[in-house]
Parts: sequence; structure tokens; C-alpha cells
Amino acid sequence: MAKIVIHLTATAIQTLNEILSFIAQDNGDAASKLGRRIEHAINRLASFPGSGRAIPEAPERRERELVVPPAVRIFFRVEGEKVWILFAMRAEQVFHPERLDGGEGSG
Repeated sequence: MAKIVIHLTATAIQTLNEILSFIAQDNGDAASKLGRRIEHAINRLASFPGSGRAIPEAPERRERELVVPPAVRIFFRVEGEKVWILFAMRAEQVFHPERLDGGEGSG
């Protein structure tokens, strides 16, 4: 079995940094713990690329999502031996399916 490689798009890096920075304004320790949980969840995709769930707002899409407690959604697409982390958002934000289109890993 070939090794799965994880790729984070620029949008994914930006949105994850925004989420953690927002939390760190009030609680740096909580932001650090959440950052470690996010990193662990993303790294697990290298062993279990089919994990996560269908996106409730767009079940027809091939992309999937990881939910990292307490409230971070991470959207990804598997393409062969690559997993593209597309973007992330806080659970209370409104999901827009077009965020899954474009950038690296599309096609």
C-alpha cells in the first residue's frame, strides 16, 4: 500500500490559523490544545483517508469533513494517494459549498 501524503492548501492554513488566533486572544492554552487535536486529526488521515463524514449540507459532494471538538470543521478531498485539506471553519459559521472548489487539489 502506498503512503498517503497530506497537503494543506493555502486557504486551509489561513483558516486554521484564523481560528486558533481567535481562540488564543482569550485563552492561549485552549488554542494550543485545540491545535494539537487538529494536527492529530489531520495526521490520522494518512492512515485512514476514508474517515470523516459526508458533509451534511452537501452530501452529493465527494469531499468529506472531520469535526474536531469542540467546534472546528475541516474539509478535505482524497485524490489517489493524496489528501488535500481544503479549508476549515468554526461550526457556528455558515457553510458555502463553493469553498470546496478551486485552489490546489481541485480537479
